[in-house]
Amino acid sequence: MVKSLKTGQFRHLIACMAAVCLALFLGTVQDLSAKPFRMGKIPDKGAAFGCGTCHVSPRGGGARNPFGIDYQKIGMPAGDKYPSELGAMDSDGDGHSNDQEFEAGTNPGKAESKPAK
Repeated sequence: MVKSLKTGQFRHLIACMAAVCLALFLGTVQDLSAKPFRMGKIPDKGAAFGCGTCHVSPRGGGARNPFGIDYQKIGMPAGDKYPSELGAMDSDGDGHSNDQEFEAGTNPGKAESKPAK
């Protein structure tokens, strides 16, 4: 037999459903809150890889790749700038500096993306 919900139970059910919907919505806001203005600070302005230049996800937000981690350590404290120290680094450890990667159109945050020799 199916019991009908009392008014208090129905309100509680609606409140729980609203809380779940809000949590799902807020979970997507993280992706929307990435900082696209930072792409304007890097040499290619994010043209080649967009948010994937610094983040594991090409949509941005969340975990950073090795270049993004170095940018966070060096570029952000420098006032969200791309300092020459960051350009000289080899963030992804592929044997090419970040500047060389930008010049070649390869991703400085992914070791498998490297300039042709």
